[in-house]
Amino acid sequence: MPRERTEFIRISNVKERDKMFLLAYEGNETEPTYFEALKKDYRFNNEIIEIVSLRRNKDDTKSAPKYVFENLQKIKQEYDLANSDELWMIIDRDRNGKNIERYNQKCKEESNFYLALSNPCFEFWLLLHLKDLSEFNQEELILIFENKKINKSRRTYLKNLLSKILPDGYNESNLKPERFLPNLEIAIKRAKALNKNEEYPISLGTDIHKLIQKIIK
Repeated sequence: MPRERTEFIRISNVKERDKMFLLAYEGNETEPTYFEALKKDYRFNNEIIEIVSLRRNKDDTKSAPKYVFENLQKIKQEYDLANSDELWMIIDRDRNGKNIERYNQKCKEESNFYLALSNPCFEFWLLLHLKDLSEFNQEELILIFENKKINKSRRTYLKNLLSKILPDGYNESNLKPERFLPNLEIAIKRAKALNKNEEYPISLGTDIHKLIQKIIK
């Protein structure tokens, strides 16, 4: 028999709320740092909502969608969560494009599982805080979508692009979410404009805004 939801709340060191969002990430630095900063933002609906970031241990390199899904599944099986609680997989397309449809279907099979995919990666969601895609030509958009590693730096194209746009550079280990969050509504608007009524972004796009809109006032 599953343990009580209140026990999970106590272990997670969060307050009781009407609804909980449990977020499991492919990345273990950028994504949780962003969402934990959003929890402190004035727009976060903290009167009824609580977010729990399911961070992995620093030495845990199991980041593939398989492990993100299993992480959520384990929590759901172990604790008697409320029917209104939502469990979100936050993953990238980058190396796992062939598996996305599989995990989209697996989320559908669970009553309260959701998929938030960024194509090609979470840095694309961050880019939408800073730039409109109309500012890039077709060749640049292809490079963003492919998001290959840059030879000299070995960084991906998007990380390198963010580093050029931001005055103090970009480092996923030191995100500084305050540089992005002031433009949250702009990022949502830009992400929605890219949505082609697909279940998840097959082309350049992100579903992160769908989660964001549920947790802000």
